[in-house]
Amino acid sequence: MDPNDLIAEAAMELLREHGPQTAADWGKLLADAGHGTPDDMTEFVEYVEDPLLGYLTGARYAALDTLFEHRILTHRLTDAEISSGVLDANPDLMVLRVFLDSFDDAEDREIRVVHRGLDDAALAERGIDDPTFPADEGFLLAPDALSECSAGDLIGLFVADRELTLCTVAEVVDPTPGFADVLASILTDTGAETLDAIVWQLMLEEPTLFRQPAAPLGELLESAGYVRDGDYVAIEGFDFEAFHLANRARMLEIRDNLHPDEAAAVIALVDLVSAAHLEFPEDTSAIGDWARQQITENPQIYVAVAEPPAAAAALELLSELDDHDEVLHAVATALADKGPRRVKPAAYWLAGKAADRLGKVIVAEAYYESALDRDPDWVPAIFELALLAADRSDATRALALLGRIEGGESEILHDVLARYAPAEHPELGRNDKCWCGSGRKYKVCHLGKSEITFDDRANWLYVKAQLFSRSPEYFDVVFDLAEIRAQHWDDDDALTRALEGGLAVDTALFDSNIFGVFVERRGELLPADELELAQQWLQVPQSVYEVTATVPGTSLTLSDVRSGVAHDVADEWGSLNLEAGSLVCARVLSAGSAMRTFGGIEPITAADKDGLIALLDSPETEPWQLVEFLSARFA
Repeated sequence: MDPNDLIAEAAMELLREHGPQTAADWGKLLADAGHGTPDDMTEFVEYVEDPLLGYLTGARYAALDTLFEHRILTHRLTDAEISSGVLDANPDLMVLRVFLDSFDDAEDREIRVVHRGLDDAALAERGIDDPTFPADEGFLLAPDALSECSAGDLIGLFVADRELTLCTVAEVVDPTPGFADVLASILTDTGAETLDAIVWQLMLEEPTLFRQPAAPLGELLESAGYVRDGDYVAIEGFDFEAFHLANRARMLEIRDNLHPDEAAAVIALVDLVSAAHLEFPEDTSAIGDWARQQITENPQIYVAVAEPPAAAAALELLSELDDHDEVLHAVATALADKGPRRVKPAAYWLAGKAADRLGKVIVAEAYYESALDRDPDWVPAIFELALLAADRSDATRALALLGRIEGGESEILHDVLARYAPAEHPELGRNDKCWCGSGRKYKVCHLGKSEITFDDRANWLYVKAQLFSRSPEYFDVVFDLAEIRAQHWDDDDALTRALEGGLAVDTALFDSNIFGVFVERRGELLPADELELAQQWLQVPQSVYEVTATVPGTSLTLSDVRSGVAHDVADEWGSLNLEAGSLVCARVLSAGSAMRTFGGIEPITAADKDGLIALLDSPETEPWQLVEFLSARFA
């Protein structure tokens, strides 16, 4: 077991033994138990993840199984619940779901959680055709578990040893004379709190609460004068709309380091796009006029989106929504038309990003130019134009654009462009190693060649796709595969190395189809010969090869074990580290006058050959399975 997992287990046991703790006190308990320094352990506990870990008011952590032990929560049955054997858990029983989600065998237990939308098939099997029952989450019981009950009867779920037991309830007791007072004290500071946090805090402050069956939670809250909005509870008359708006703004301020005015403007724009999507779900052609009218009514609320961090935050939030690109395009162009002068560069940039995602890169490029017409120094638009110039293989223009950005020389893109920009290098001697990184002497590589060769542009094409994969749209895909790869490397830089290139990136590009999207969306910009090459690459899968010959320091010959086709591959590492007869997995791509393995060469054993071929041949294989299989040799 991972050492951190062992410490996390020890931390939870200490929390069960000593009761709720602040992070500092909890960390000290761990340190006293011999697990590190108090400071290190205080930082450690803030990252502990356990389904039975609760966060209480007063910045204290608690082990929920200890809080809930030997307590019972009740629920009043309906006809639909009795006939289906499914309890609508919200709100009476929802706090107990942690005991159902915390087991590895949750799917096989007598009581399990079902989610509306995710488990509709299981609900349909129980004869449930009402999309509002359960509205959110429910508890799935045995089909006949409630057959002896009637509508209006009370049932209870009793907690003991982290298990839930279903029982009938004949009568209830008053939970505590001070129930409403304790509830009011919990909500004094915020005015609203999640139901989970309220129940946890109630149990902590009232040790006798729910030791005997009481009325259902929903009824107790209602009788005490409280109302619910989603997961939150507050006194009747509370302004939930303002509360949620303030919470959203506060989260944006923290997450994206925004000024309150910027956060408010981001929310206003995101809400405008979401409202447009709801107003015109089928026909987006009318959105422009509608959005112009909305913006004209209060244009100043959007002005702070003019700041690049705010515009980026708005784009990130909108990227999390489905099918919003056309709507964003219409709203952003309306904002560019009717919004304050200061916000126009950001509006054109947002319109460009939406157009790009819709496959209209030339239109997007024009929007970025329009942004710079309004503000020549608006950095996000400059950077996008530099990326597009690079995709056109115009390194000179791309470098010039980056030169307009403060700190542009530190961008990864700048390093790439510097490598592929056509230029003489008088500082190099004829016999020095070439500047391009090929390992060859300058005189036989790039000396006298002011124009970049097709071989070099083939390398650059792969790098362009890598940069495309690092965009926010796709980076999570690359990151997840890199994490799998890095788990098998025992060094601190493992994740960084996995993200820089090799198997994880190549698998993300081709087996997760990021390269296909790159070709589709950037094909208009690529030089014709690069586009043709990219389309060829899309037809090349990974395969298993046998090394049949090597030229140390230069190349090796790889023969496909399935087709028998052999390739002379330019690969310095492989030529120095592999011997004839070795088996490898690779994607062999044409790169001008040479064949290359941009995604690296993965040695495999003879024992793994058939299993790998089966994975490569199966249409059911997921990209992560390939990365896991080929990385296991490092374990």
